[in-house]
Amino acid sequence: MQMNTEIIQLHDRQFKKFIAREQIQDAIKRLGTQITDDYNGNEVVFVVVLKGSVLFATDLIREVHLPCTLEFIRAESYGAEMHSSGSVKIAHYTGLDLTGKHVVVLEDIVDTGLTVKQILVHLQDMKPASLKIATLFLKPEVCKGAVETHYVGFEISPLFIVGYGLDYNEHGRNLADVYILHEAGK
Repeated sequence: MQMNTEIIQLHDRQFKKFIAREQIQDAIKRLGTQITDDYNGNEVVFVVVLKGSVLFATDLIREVHLPCTLEFIRAESYGAEMHSSGSVKIAHYTGLDLTGKHVVVLEDIVDTGLTVKQILVHLQDMKPASLKIATLFLKPEVCKGAVETHYVGFEISPLFIVGYGLDYNEHGRNLADVYILHEAGK
């Protein structure tokens, strides 16, 4: 990954470019091929974790060449902070029926694993045929095997990132590249 000195301002913080949009698209194509191969023609239900995973989900499903449907679930553990609060709120929408279906949860980032672990418990009660996780970003140093991630775009160190769906207090989701917190003098 190449670092770029491009700096952006979001609220009271500055961020510098970390991962370019082309690298993100390459990772998504790789994940789409893996999922297509693994499910070998079977239908897949993608459960998109709102809000951060929307861009990832949109681009990923275009790279998956299988019959598929989308469902949405909302989980929140950050609020306005730059780290997980440790408390996860989950809401699913009516009509979510996963009984006997192959399910892939699409998450933007897995760091502590707490949020996705709670989502898996919630979805497992719906008795899917299989249940896997696809994440664009994984922080293995923080997650430490708390959950098994099946499809990973990038493994990153425990940095705070924004862009490509990820936000800082609801801003920055629309950025096509991914940025890290920029500390003056570094």
